Amino acid sequence: MRAPLTDAELDTRLAGLGLVRDSSVTSPPPSKNRTVVCKTKTGKKRVLVKIADGPGNVGVLREGSVLERVEPLSRAPKSPLHLPRVFAFDPAHGLLGLEWIPNGETLHHFHRRSGEYPAPLAAQVGHALGFLHRMSREGRSHYALADAFRDESDLLECFLRMRPDFYARLSTAGIDFFAQVQADGQAMAGLQALSAQQLREGDNALLHGDLRQANLLRVARTPKAAASIIYLDWELSFWGDPARDLGSLLSDYVLGWLAPEHRSEVLARPTLEVFAHAMLKAYAEAREAGFRADANFQERVVRWIGTALLISVYGITHYEQTLDVRAVGVAKHALEMLGKPNEWPSVLWGEVKP
Repeated sequence: MRAPLTDAELDTRLAGLGLVRDSSVTSPPPSKNRTVVCKTKTGKKRVLVKIADGPGNVGVLREGSVLERVEPLSRAPKSPLHLPRVFAFDPAHGLLGLEWIPNGETLHHFHRRSGEYPAPLAAQVGHALGFLHRMSREGRSHYALADAFRDESDLLECFLRMRPDFYARLSTAGIDFFAQVQADGQAMAGLQALSAQQLREGDNALLHGDLRQANLLRVARTPKAAASIIYLDWELSFWGDPARDLGSLLSDYVLGWLAPEHRSEVLARPTLEVFAHAMLKAYAEAREAGFRADANFQERVVRWIGTALLISVYGITHYEQTLDVRAVGVAKHALEMLGKPNEWPSVLWGEVKP
């Protein structure tokens, strides 16, 4: 893997795209990628540039490849799916330029700032996600690039078939946690059922792959316009079980009910039920003819919620190297969701008619 770009090398590459760094805007803090805010040489547009500093950083290349295919869906008449516009994608040099979106806030921040969980917002998110899954299924040859987009570090598979290199990186708390999961026969059967579902190509669709409140941006492009929800960060997108995207996002809300970390995250169960019900109902309405949000589908969503909760507990054991009371409680509920998914739809979202 080559060394990170020097500032001079980066400036040269940016110039090749017609961009210069914008010193008037503070670039986002580093996360998975190095990012800089730029402007066009005319100064009329700002562009967020993601940088892959080496061949091992495939996230930028994956996101660019996905957005090149998916972005046209957002330009269709009355499309419910909103995406950042691609300004430039240069895979040879590891650069992805996306429109800079001002005056937006993630759903993570919106909910905590306002304390609001409006059903119309949930419906907007569900409608867009159902549209993505439907359109990708209808254009499989264009979107179904499973080998290119599958995340080989998928933690679902680590729970089932742990790789030696993964085990070697676990903390003592992490080892204890994985042992607890693997000792629960019903939960392991639930994880295995999800793994098997992932291989049923005929049931699958293009997933966002990392659908969380922090990756959904609420933006009103004009003062009088209704806010739109823009789907960000497509680096983990791949072809898989559509219920996974719903489970991943809903796990954020379920955590607010089961085990909020801060007072601003507290979510009452009746509010969760209304919000989740609106999302699932809108999702089902946007899917193709013949799709049914039946008991089987809803139970898969529950199991994916449980899986996402287990992954959040793994994160605690990895970064904090402890398994505290909150983490133990979350893990307990997650295992119940995986082992007895039929008991949870009525608790989480009530009746959603297929």
